[in-house]
Amino acid sequence: MARFDTAEHLRWLSHHMQQVLEYGQRAFLPGGFGYIYADGTTDRTSPVELDLTARSTYIYALGTLLGIPGSARRCDHGLRALQYTFKDPEYDGWFSLVEPMTEKAVKARTPGKPVGPEEKHKSSRSMSYLLEAAAAATIAQRPGAKELMEQAIAVEEKYFWDETIGRVNDSFNRDFSAMENYHGMSSNLHAASAFLTAADATKNSEWIRRAARITEFVIEEARKNNWRIPEHFDVEWQEDKEYHVGTPADPRRPYGVNVGHCFGWSRKIIQVAAAMQELGEPFPEDSFEVAKNIFNRMAEDAWKQDGHPGFFFTVDYQGKPLMRQSFAWVASEAIQALTALGFAMAERGVSMDEIGYYMSYYNEWWDYLEGYVIQPDGYWVGELNPNNQPDDTVWPGAPDIYHSVRVLLAPRLPNTPSKPLAIASGCLDHPVDHEHHIHIWV
Repeated sequence: MARFDTAEHLRWLSHHMQQVLEYGQRAFLPGGFGYIYADGTTDRTSPVELDLTARSTYIYALGTLLGIPGSARRCDHGLRALQYTFKDPEYDGWFSLVEPMTEKAVKARTPGKPVGPEEKHKSSRSMSYLLEAAAAATIAQRPGAKELMEQAIAVEEKYFWDETIGRVNDSFNRDFSAMENYHGMSSNLHAASAFLTAADATKNSEWIRRAARITEFVIEEARKNNWRIPEHFDVEWQEDKEYHVGTPADPRRPYGVNVGHCFGWSRKIIQVAAAMQELGEPFPEDSFEVAKNIFNRMAEDAWKQDGHPGFFFTVDYQGKPLMRQSFAWVASEAIQALTALGFAMAERGVSMDEIGYYMSYYNEWWDYLEGYVIQPDGYWVGELNPNNQPDDTVWPGAPDIYHSVRVLLAPRLPNTPSKPLAIASGCLDHPVDHEHHIHIWV
């Protein structure tokens, strides 16, 4: 059974990561990054999106740390867009969508004009992507990154982070005078990820403790729901299992259990536990078992359950499939969770037979991506129908490169610290240098 660290496998991961980074440069637009069509051209007429711009900036911060030529230029482009194009000139925070920008307006540092349904909306999800990007770019020592990170932290702490309950609020109107009557696990998953990177960039361990508080709530919800984590909650943080009933294909807030997010929580529980261990502070003792149970439940509910390779997007609260489309990002989250779980299992002295069982998934899932998703030029097919043919029912065009680069890096880095600091610390392909993972590779 091949391990994560065989020389040729690492070369294969690196080769495809470099192809993805090169492909992603096509998304370069005045004032940010845009969507790439399936034919490789870029959408230059739709609004420019904060989420996509921040995610691309984060990825090219990683590319900068990896020493990939062109990455620093693209990272800096994203930082300027986040600082000037998306920054609200009247109120705190950043716009989620702005009209397409001209080069002249970008050079004049003209603020973007908000558009669409998100014109009067400030989102925690977008805030987390921005904070993660700014923190990663700070670790990469890019100009203006630290100032942007400090601005993002001020907004995060003033509006989104709720110290009383230990979770983030989901969204507000433009001037932050009214909060939406909704809370979501999606926003908290992205917040926990951003907080771990912010902790490494600021050297402030309070961000790890905040991620831990979020994750402890998720652990309790997983226990109560047979390891299927609810996505939606009302304003009082009571589960709302009827939210968006009948819309399991909604790209942001689908009805039911979001399979990719559950895999993400499995990984995040392990990463937060590792960070808390390094702090020498308590975290639920059964967190590893909880992460494993969530992973097992999603693999059982969503992988190849209709006879074809692929993951369902959503299932109901009993595990019945709701949305049979398969998405590359869900498979990417599954492999990242499996990698984190494999590292944690080895640390705990789990038998090679049990580790081998999970490694069979690892190999099978990479084979699935190689067979149906990964294309020779760095393009990854984002959506597949139940017969594994390319489709665009939910997300037209090519996906951005956020998930693909992260999954290609996951087997090459330890569970803690965050990816940017792990790369900067020389852990790439050498997790043995990191004390927390010393037993994995012997």
